[in-house]
Amino acid sequence: MIRLDEELSQKLAAIELVLMDVDGTLVTAEQRTFENVVAQLRKLKVLSIGFSIATGRTIAGVSFVTERLRSTRALLPPMITYNGAVVIAGRDASLIEAERIDRFAFRALVERCRRLDLHPLAYACRLTFDFMPLETVYTEFSKQPDREFNGMTVSRVPDMLDVDDDFVAVLVEMKDAASGVALTRELCDTFEGILRVTTSGGQYVEISAPKGTKAHAMRQLARMRGVDISRILAIGDNYNDLEMMKSAGVAAAVANAPEEVRAAAAINCTRPGGEGVVEVLRTLTRVVRSVRPHKRTPMFAR
Repeated sequence: MIRLDEELSQKLAAIELVLMDVDGTLVTAEQRTFENVVAQLRKLKVLSIGFSIATGRTIAGVSFVTERLRSTRALLPPMITYNGAVVIAGRDASLIEAERIDRFAFRALVERCRRLDLHPLAYACRLTFDFMPLETVYTEFSKQPDREFNGMTVSRVPDMLDVDDDFVAVLVEMKDAASGVALTRELCDTFEGILRVTTSGGQYVEISAPKGTKAHAMRQLARMRGVDISRILAIGDNYNDLEMMKSAGVAAAVANAPEEVRAAAAINCTRPGGEGVVEVLRTLTRVVRSVRPHKRTPMFAR
């Protein structure tokens, strides 16, 4: 059970928006756990508390989650994808904002990967005439699978530097988690102030523009929704959630989060993944009901 002091209880009582990570946090292998999350989100809706997601996934890669979340009959506010590099409208996935990687920085990164004999995936997100995003993923490596883990078709090109597209993210897969951490540190030092380099765990290293962070996108979302950032509860599980968690009014870490992430959280769940999300949402609901005893019109009701 999550224990709260008076100060933390007061902060939770003021929450107006819950922002959740996806992989390792919201999504688990068990259908029942996800349904329990949905049940808690329905209770938040009655209390006029909105929710949204902040993920490192692509728009295509997170669509299965957003469709299930819409089953709560909530009008989703803008959602954060590509670790904050792209913000989309919850109602139809139209493109609101994209932080594109500078072409010179992109060139330097690709050349650095070549020298290290690494084979990155480069993700582009282009605005079409109807404001819908067109996502493409490129590689120079002929042995790359036909589809990447978001389910997107991989386009093989002879030279990534000859591609004219709006790159928002680059993904490098290393052989193991230790190698991923080492490369993250190296690229952080090499491209400090030029690129943002992080990892969401395992062997994946994720690179974006300096403003392509969940924290920056969260501030944008807060302005769009007219919600003070101090009234946002951020729930995460990994290093790419740290900036968001440190900037939010209240941060919660699920039990499977690394120690550094748990240390940054005001609330440390006793359960992992989706079970931890349920735990913290139940705590939030209990606190808010104690100060909002009467049913109110939901913010995001249809």
